[in-house]
Amino acid sequence: MDNAEIIYLILILLFLFVIVFAILCFALKKRLLFRETYSIYRTGSKNPKGNCWHQLYVFFSSFILTGRFLRSLTERYEVLYPKEGREIEKKAIKLAITIWVSGAVILAAFLSLDKSWYYVLLTVFYLYVLGNGLILFEEQKEKRKLLIQFDSFLSEVRQYYQMHGMIDEAIYEAMQLCKNPVKLHAQCIYDILNSTEEEKKEDYNSYIPDRFLKTFLNLCLIIQKYGDAEVKGQSLFLINIRYLRQEIHMEVLKKDKIRHLFSGLTLVAVFPVMFLQIIKNWAVSGLSQLDNFYSGTPGVLLTFCIFLLTFFSYQLLVALREERKRRLKDNAILRNLCSKRIISNLLDAILNKDYGRAKKKEEFLRLTGENLTVRQFTLKSLIYGISGFFICIFLIFFLHGANKELRLKAGDLPYTTSALSEKKAQDLSEVIISYTRKFLKGKATLEAIEKTIKEEGKIKEKYLQKIAAEDIYSRIKSIRGEYFKWYELIAALMVSTGFYYIPYAVLSLLKKGRQQEMEDEIFSFQSVILILMHIERADIAVVLEWMEEFSYIFKDSLRTCNRNLSEGEWEALEELKEKEPFKPFYKLIEELQNSDKIGLRRAFDDVEQERANYLEKRALDNEISIQEKAILGKAIAFVPFALTVGFYIILPFVLEGLDMYKVYIDQINGVGR
Repeated sequence: MDNAEIIYLILILLFLFVIVFAILCFALKKRLLFRETYSIYRTGSKNPKGNCWHQLYVFFSSFILTGRFLRSLTERYEVLYPKEGREIEKKAIKLAITIWVSGAVILAAFLSLDKSWYYVLLTVFYLYVLGNGLILFEEQKEKRKLLIQFDSFLSEVRQYYQMHGMIDEAIYEAMQLCKNPVKLHAQCIYDILNSTEEEKKEDYNSYIPDRFLKTFLNLCLIIQKYGDAEVKGQSLFLINIRYLRQEIHMEVLKKDKIRHLFSGLTLVAVFPVMFLQIIKNWAVSGLSQLDNFYSGTPGVLLTFCIFLLTFFSYQLLVALREERKRRLKDNAILRNLCSKRIISNLLDAILNKDYGRAKKKEEFLRLTGENLTVRQFTLKSLIYGISGFFICIFLIFFLHGANKELRLKAGDLPYTTSALSEKKAQDLSEVIISYTRKFLKGKATLEAIEKTIKEEGKIKEKYLQKIAAEDIYSRIKSIRGEYFKWYELIAALMVSTGFYYIPYAVLSLLKKGRQQEMEDEIFSFQSVILILMHIERADIAVVLEWMEEFSYIFKDSLRTCNRNLSEGEWEALEELKEKEPFKPFYKLIEELQNSDKIGLRRAFDDVEQERANYLEKRALDNEISIQEKAILGKAIAFVPFALTVGFYIILPFVLEGLDMYKVYIDQINGVGR
């Protein structure tokens, strides 16, 4: 069966799959409609279409692989659509089916071309790019929609609050004019404001990563608890609403500009690897000697390197384009592995060997926002290192196997056979391959090979018998030379060391983004202080308590400080400054210490000006950051293309040209002698 027939067969199977799937969906819908009509459990709020998606969600959730994938999608939608289970299930299963169908088309298209390791690797790579790209696109679209709706919601809240000065009523009335998803968040905030259960607020703050929603919630709670105040004839609550809307506008513009500048770069980065096999076939058809390069160790290594660098280029582009997610991850697997006795003893030995370095690593993890303990992070690095070692070992054995096959089936015969006809040369090549296989099984000498060839008489010409024997002997020596060598073990260990430091390198690259997050959190603290400084009952303990409510990055340090306040405010604040040396935060705590003597209002009289300066600085920083990201993104996107052109196309021709030039010089020297 040739490739065309395979393609037709796959297309027919895909068509039948779509037809069967549509029939099943239609039958399921009819069944649900019947149950909606006659079931004693029918309610007026149920939607048959929604139930159809729910049934599909339940069906695919029952399988291990699809169930895990659906749960991961569900978690992404839960932060956008709180308490809306059916809507979340519907969106998750729609996105999952889109990814699966698109993946099936890619799988069929690539595997119908060839079943070599290159097409398998290409298929896996593009399946990952497609799935990840669709998920990120859908997630960013939903987040942008939420931000725009939230801005309109704040405008309505401002208007209703000016009418009657009641926050909860303003939120309720504004909520009636909104659509999902912001309406769901508004309902959650309204329930929290009208509930005495502290758990509701903690639950909402724990799984909603958007800082704008958190800021609005906590501002509402402060005003509701302590009352609003006027500064220069304006409401503090409305002042903060205005600042919040300004930030939202900047964030939307930033996202839109980044999306515009990065459009097409991902395609540029992942496109070149698709043409490696085409380039190889074109080069070999023009110059058959290049097959030794492309099919041998250099070509295979170069192909793997291009795939690897393309993957890293894609990941870097995604990291530059997308925001870092601030949601805490569940590290249950690492936590469970760390509890195993053997692994625990190994980690103890590693960390106790250099305790000072372990403490520095712990501080580094805290400052970069990684929610892993130093033991878990060390185990993660070890897993990366071990994975890199085994990947390298697998690649080495794969290369040896490919080289053995290449040496065995080498098509180039000695130049003296060039006078033979094409059929004669092909027959001679097949005989040489069969003899090579035969003599590989035992000890073989050149004399024994020549004797066997003469006795069996498969090659009639005497001069060809000698040439064939020498060629067979050369191939056997080359094949037997393909074994695991000591320096390859050293190379694998070096690669393992490089993989070990990948988690550390990734966190180091995130340090700049981390600083911006810390500045955002300081801005949230200023929002708290701008309100509390005008409230008579507010003191240092109250300010720190609300700062902890707003905090994500400094939360652990602030919680420790709040616990230590009873033992002495000044000492607790000094310890907090030592633990968090970030300059804006350090200055804020110093001003808080001064407020004990001169009062909150006088100690923070420049906060409003600092907030205004911060917004101007943030607008400038966003512009500079976007331009830097765009320049870096373009450079990263063209790395795979440059590698493909420079190393996969030009380099083989250059090397082959140098080899031919060397042979030509040797022939001239031989004639001269």
